[in-house]
Amino acid sequence: MIEIKASEFIKEKIKGMKAACLQVNNVKAAKSGREFENALQELELHIKKKFADKRPAEDSVVSAVRRMYRRIGWEPTRYRPSSEALVRRILQDKGLYRINNLVDFGNVVSAFMHIPMGLYDLNKIHGDITLDAGKEGETYQGISKSLIHAEGKLILRDQQGIFGNPTADSKRTSISDNTDSVLALFFGPPEIDKKYLEATIEKLADYYQPFSRGIESAEKWIVSFEQ
Repeated sequence: MIEIKASEFIKEKIKGMKAACLQVNNVKAAKSGREFENALQELELHIKKKFADKRPAEDSVVSAVRRMYRRIGWEPTRYRPSSEALVRRILQDKGLYRINNLVDFGNVVSAFMHIPMGLYDLNKIHGDITLDAGKEGETYQGISKSLIHAEGKLILRDQQGIFGNPTADSKRTSISDNTDSVLALFFGPPEIDKKYLEATIEKLADYYQPFSRGIESAEKWIVSFEQ
């Protein structure tokens, strides 16, 4: 189990924030198939029914994620949490991206539970992980953007530097066809209780079961960052 800690700045500004983690070995990245299409259809029906007469921002989980951003001065209406961005895509009939089975099912769970998630190739993470705020001048290589400015944003770093945030992951630790071990990390606001986050990682583990010979030994844990 990889160690995940938070900087003193994060523990002070977002006291009680949680990281909900799922670590799975012996997984196989592949093109998504019928299982994903079925899950996506169920997700779209759920989201459109839930938000038929209210905006995403009126949901208690979505608003808690937004408050988490604002506690460090990061504006969520400018830099959408990945979970909210996925919900909005569905409401706009844009569907979800199709990358591979591991990423695609991660997006389904993140959208359904409204909790932003980062998905990382464990073999590309070096040392322990620290949840922090980006410092002046810090940048990292994004997956879809050439360079992401990290200053003032909620980020994850290892011994080699920043590798993601709840809006945008990095190219360095991204999932590829050769990925065989993954870490899914859900960024949990203080107001979201442990049981909700446990249900979130259980949901993803269930989706991953057909693609992993190591799902029975998968590590599932919640880290609460208190002062």
